[in-house]
Amino acid sequence: MPTKKKVCIVGGGATGVALLWALSRDPQASQEWEITLIHNQSTVGGHSLTCDVPWNGRSFPVDIGVQFISPMLYPNVHEMLKRTEFSSRVAVDDYNQLKIACAFPPEGSNQLNWGNFPGYQKNWNQPGSQFSLFNADMQSDIGAFQAFIEVSLLIGWGNKTLQEYFDNPPTPYQNPSQFINYILAPYLSIINGYGASLLDQTTFIDLFPLFAKLPLPQSWGFPTPLGSFSNPGTGWQRFTNGARSWVQAMSDVAQTYVPSTIVLNSNVTAVWTDQSTGQVTVQWTDQNNNQNSGTFDKVVLTTDMWTNSLILNNSNNQYFWNNLYAKYVGYGQDENGNPLGNPVVWPLMWGKCYIHSDSSMLSPDLMEQEETLQFNAYYAQGTANGNYDLTKTFTTYIQKNVLNDPDADGLYLTMYGYIPNAANGDKVPDPTKVFFQEPWTHGKWTPSFMSGPKAQLYLAQGLGNISYSGQMNTNIYFAGNNTTADSEEGALDSALAIANYAFGVEYPLAEFEAESLFAYFMYTVYHNVMFPKQNAGHAIASLYQMLPEKKQVGVTASPPTARTQVKRATVSKKTSTATRKKTVTKKAASASRPKKTKRAATKKTVRKPASRKSASTTKKTAKKTTLRKPAKATRKKVVAKKAKKR
Repeated sequence: MPTKKKVCIVGGGATGVALLWALSRDPQASQEWEITLIHNQSTVGGHSLTCDVPWNGRSFPVDIGVQFISPMLYPNVHEMLKRTEFSSRVAVDDYNQLKIACAFPPEGSNQLNWGNFPGYQKNWNQPGSQFSLFNADMQSDIGAFQAFIEVSLLIGWGNKTLQEYFDNPPTPYQNPSQFINYILAPYLSIINGYGASLLDQTTFIDLFPLFAKLPLPQSWGFPTPLGSFSNPGTGWQRFTNGARSWVQAMSDVAQTYVPSTIVLNSNVTAVWTDQSTGQVTVQWTDQNNNQNSGTFDKVVLTTDMWTNSLILNNSNNQYFWNNLYAKYVGYGQDENGNPLGNPVVWPLMWGKCYIHSDSSMLSPDLMEQEETLQFNAYYAQGTANGNYDLTKTFTTYIQKNVLNDPDADGLYLTMYGYIPNAANGDKVPDPTKVFFQEPWTHGKWTPSFMSGPKAQLYLAQGLGNISYSGQMNTNIYFAGNNTTADSEEGALDSALAIANYAFGVEYPLAEFEAESLFAYFMYTVYHNVMFPKQNAGHAIASLYQMLPEKKQVGVTASPPTARTQVKRATVSKKTSTATRKKTVTKKAASASRPKKTKRAATKKTVRKPASRKSASTTKKTAKKTTLRKPAKATRKKVVAKKAKKR
């Protein structure tokens, strides 16, 4: 057997471990590559880390990053979790009451609070009410905005920003400035990265998948809308044992395919490419402060771009730094926002999280603790956003409600979109009540954040199965949330895209159902972001016009476009799993590496007959693409079978 080539994955978060899984399960890649993964924590997880916190005589799994997932927004994660090897390892709970509350500094004797559920909207018109902010004018403005989101794409507002909308709103508002400051900005802050509303960057395409009630088939089990200003969000899920259980499961499943080396508690300090050989050296410090190094044929960096900057800008890598990475990766910033060099290419943000038992992190005006999470501006007095400063706000997740477990009463997770400093007057948890704390850098969730440096990063990628003018042969690749979107779905899809581009691994989550086609479509969207084609937000939002209806047998009445898409991509259930997995990538498109399948897929339904061809010609065509229409000779049989089933 020939000697395997070596690949090093830097980072053991969701992206790094998903890439480990994708390479390990692929028959060709697993035989070709010896895999090493290096991670700086004691377990895999990264931003998907779960801390087991002792409290009230029990241990509770508290996530430091992602709190909820959704089959609608995370379809590939959903598809993976349906697989037997994951469903037996990763438990998931439905969460259909996402209750959001917002608390602000009082104005005189008036307390300013509201929530998206009845308990925090009551008695708003009574003197001294906690919820006077949720008055008749505010309710009218909430209704107007939510109604506009529903129709925004149909009337041509999809690509327009919220700032453009409110500069000259086509919908009348009772008090637009108050609606923006006390309703919209807090919600956007939670979505985009705490402390930033980004009205001038967020478009209606960004909001549509969250706030619109999409016409999804009930059989899919994806209730919507996910978000609302006046009702609890629905259609969410939570990893029962925390997000780390998913990441750990990917690692465990990968090991069942082929053994790999996982190095924990180690910090990668430098990575460089030898210009003459193309070999890549990785240098790291282990938990005993020993210096280690290894040489690899390829290296994939799944860490954030500011960390990548520190890793790549070293004395052994100055040629590639000066001629490539300085332009597309650039420098980062320190925790105080000071540039570490010029230019700072990636507009990331520092943040910090605390797991604690300090109830004073909730607003003293809103201590009922009925909500899932509380946006807290009470301690951020100012004038930038009404009577507060959005950049100094934070959000606290009440764990008894997140976990749906009353025994977790008194346990909290607080997240900041900056590094708080008590010496500067920032409100922070009592240090004696803190179980865990960690700073980190992060991007923004909204798909519109995919422009700028993200859209140019492909020029800094090592060579792969798509060629771009001006690329350099570095054998270093980039994946992770920064390359797609700041979510578990973005992490997974980024791993699958780089597995395809750099290692020739086909999309591995193929199932011939409408849900799976939805997941594959999402994957191609993010693949096109990393290796550019269309705007991801635009594609996600436009999906609602294509979504098919499903019944127990076959595909029934739905919009013509959707019916055509599903009919073309439907194959016989009798087709083997191996064939189905290979065939889906041929169906949908240019994002995947072209590769001939060994067997042709059997077509089940068609829209129009094609011209008559010989059997041998038809078979060859099927190998090239499964979207071609069958010959007339087969159409009558197919239609007859379909009619019989109905």
